[in-house]
Amino acid sequence: MKNKMKPLSILALAFLLVMGCEKDETKAVLNPNATAPQITKVEDGYVGVITEETTADTLVFEWNKADYGVSTEVSYVLELDSAGRNFSAPVVLATTSLDSVGLIVGDINAKLIDQLKVTPNVASSLELRVRASVNSKFPAVSPVVKIKITPWKATKPATLWLPGGYQGWNPGNAPVIVAVSDFVFEGYVYVGSGTAFKFTSSPDWDHINYGDAKTPGKLTTDGLADGLSLPVPGYYKFKVDTDQLTYQIDLIKTWGVVGDATPGAWATSTAMTYNQAKDTWSVTLNLKNGALKFRANDGWDINYGPANSNDLAGTLIQTDAAISIPEDGNYTVTIDLSKSKAPYAYTYTVKKN
Repeated sequence: MKNKMKPLSILALAFLLVMGCEKDETKAVLNPNATAPQITKVEDGYVGVITEETTADTLVFEWNKADYGVSTEVSYVLELDSAGRNFSAPVVLATTSLDSVGLIVGDINAKLIDQLKVTPNVASSLELRVRASVNSKFPAVSPVVKIKITPWKATKPATLWLPGGYQGWNPGNAPVIVAVSDFVFEGYVYVGSGTAFKFTSSPDWDHINYGDAKTPGKLTTDGLADGLSLPVPGYYKFKVDTDQLTYQIDLIKTWGVVGDATPGAWATSTAMTYNQAKDTWSVTLNLKNGALKFRANDGWDINYGPANSNDLAGTLIQTDAAISIPEDGNYTVTIDLSKSKAPYAYTYTVKKN
């Protein structure tokens, strides 16, 4: 037994000595002779624009392999950072042992917006590099490649169009209601003869259009659905939530002025007259020094005051504040709730005659 084990032990010892020498020799060669990789596929000055249509595409990055003077497996890390930050907090696009990688454009887009915090839909100056290493040692970093990429993010529409029978079902010429938050739209529209209508996300029929879901207060994005309908022609307030697919419609029988500057004080509104051609409401009346607000249907469910109480012309908002009428006199008071032109706002004028 002793004679059989002895040769085997000598062979094992010799093998370990050889492997140890090879490791020492590899360490000696790797460090001083490393040549850094160099990016070749996405070159300096590259400009990319990401769109909704290209998010499923693949963008290929290639580089020359790092040369360590010996055949060994090299790890590569592809890094991206905003220009001028010297890779202080880079995003890792990929880690691989190959000399190329194909990345889904949508994944790159998400890292740009979520990790690098670049501004969506705006060209961003970026820097790209590859880091090479062997067993997390002997680092070799490629020259930096300067590129520009415009990341994509869906923009919420600022307006909804209201095509219908009252205007020939033409979205391009339809009145609009505008966004008051991410998904909520609001506005006033006069609907004359023909009371069926829809909401559209663009001034055409090629995008999203919202119709009747056959449940009160609910919309559907089924383009073949019927339009909604109103009980009578008239002036309406519309409120739509495109996220929840809900809507609310209020018939405005009248707008009026109210406040201690008006003949009815705070008890009774003084009615205004609607001008369909101008899409405005107005009234000429005697006012006293005091406060004035606007309210619909002689009630307080829908009412507006000024953004600045001292302004006799300005923007209407939902507020407890009132316009300060500086002196007694005869005035013409007008409100415009059409929001037909940007910047979209409800406006008023109080003009002394």
